[in-house]
Amino acid sequence: MKYFIVIPILSVVLLGCTPPQKEPDSSKRMVESEPKKEEPITRVLAEMPDYYFQFSSLELNQHLKDLDLRVFKHYGEFYTDDFSIYKLHRLDYLVESYFIEDINLYFIDSLLVKIQVYLREDKTQEFLNRYGMAKIYITDYHNKKLLESERVLLYQKGKYRINENLDHYILRWKADSMDIEYRVNKKPDSIKIQAASNTTLLDDNRKRYKLTFQTADYDHQMAWIKWESYKESRGLVAEPAEEQ
Repeated sequence: MKYFIVIPILSVVLLGCTPPQKEPDSSKRMVESEPKKEEPITRVLAEMPDYYFQFSSLELNQHLKDLDLRVFKHYGEFYTDDFSIYKLHRLDYLVESYFIEDINLYFIDSLLVKIQVYLREDKTQEFLNRYGMAKIYITDYHNKKLLESERVLLYQKGKYRINENLDHYILRWKADSMDIEYRVNKKPDSIKIQAASNTTLLDDNRKRYKLTFQTADYDHQMAWIKWESYKESRGLVAEPAEEQ
């Protein structure tokens, strides 16, 4: 009887000590069974610029040979060979292209004497904050009539701002060695077309927002260039004296 009693006990013990079988991971099996998807590869064929040009790198009185003008195109010489103009040619290489539309550079005797910038949006308040109070010039009848009943500056939100009803005006600042001018022209295009005859040497007053930096003596230098051109056209250029 003892023999038959021991076997069932041992059988129970052995069965109780048998390690449980690990169930297969159903989630892993499902992942492995999913077919692999082939996603299309996006190909970019656009040509990316290999360098950029910063407008902020320009300074008046820089020499032509010291400037990187790869994004500009030589527009030509005017009056004399001493006066030349370069026009922006590759806007896509310009870092500030998000707010600058065009740039013209003017050189006299190979020195940068004038920088002209056409902007995409009005920067009146920003320039007033940066350069300080400016002289404002109103030249057209509509805006002069408007100022008979309204002010040029309005105090809004703790700051003085240009009256938004003015649609054509010029702001000017004078610094130690340069003059700054900002011209705003918000008039309808039909009126701007009438001023097309006033566009000379890429100086287009029909543009909405034009910012100009020029040396303090730029006007004097241009007067001299025009005088030299006039003398050449009239044959008034003095010949060097011959040695006796």
